[in-house]
Amino acid sequence: MTVGQQIKIGINGYSKAWNLIFKKEFAKFLLFPLLLNIIIFWLGTDYILDFAKISRNFVIDKIALQGADFWGAELLRGAVSGLISMLMYIMFFIVFIYLGGYIIITVLSPLFSIVSEKTENYLTIGGNIDSKFELKQVFKDVMRGIILSIRNILLETLIVLFMFIISFIPVIGWFVAFFMFFVSAYFFGFSYMDFANERQKRNVKESVKYVRKYKWVAITNGCFFSLALIIPYCGIAISAFVAILSAMAGTVSMLELSKYEDKNLIN
Repeated sequence: MTVGQQIKIGINGYSKAWNLIFKKEFAKFLLFPLLLNIIIFWLGTDYILDFAKISRNFVIDKIALQGADFWGAELLRGAVSGLISMLMYIMFFIVFIYLGGYIIITVLSPLFSIVSEKTENYLTIGGNIDSKFELKQVFKDVMRGIILSIRNILLETLIVLFMFIISFIPVIGWFVAFFMFFVSAYFFGFSYMDFANERQKRNVKESVKYVRKYKWVAITNGCFFSLALIIPYCGIAISAFVAILSAMAGTVSMLELSKYEDKNLIN
């Protein structure tokens, strides 16, 4: 299969998923990303404020500004306090841009598994077949999601470190950020396609081999999620909703790949 064919399958996956997501069978799942956003930002903001306060007091104390009474001391304390708080918030959002995608995939993996299965049933059986809730399966989905997330984070981190080193090479360094975007897209796309692989009884190793074979489908699938993540200020919030769409698109793409393989097997 050519690169162009794979990209087309990835794009068509989102097109079909978009037509499905607002149907009553799927629209209800959009409530879960909303709840996740509330929890993440409420807890995250609460802890970051506490951490910022501790850091601010530590720095002010170390540079002997806490008990200073010279002219302008109050102004200086306010400036230092504001600077530290701003840096803490910047760090918070940088970490979330890098890890936020994996947090979403891991936490919502049971939901994505259900959405993926319902999408497949809707498109193959011709109707909406309710998935049975099984605690054992939920635990299995979470563990597989965690294993894949850890694997992908470690691999992506190694690639990031390598690309950071070569980014200092003239000309080549200009393309590093562009390349890293597609690396992240590949790993995210792989995660969303894996739910269908799991139902087809492929283990993690077999899933890696399969997705690597159709890497441009994975990259196309993950591109939309990656683009949502890097939107300033609201990227994490939006990406949680895009994640539902990505799980559905990944499933649609996997169905298309299965049809392609069956057709070529017959021929």
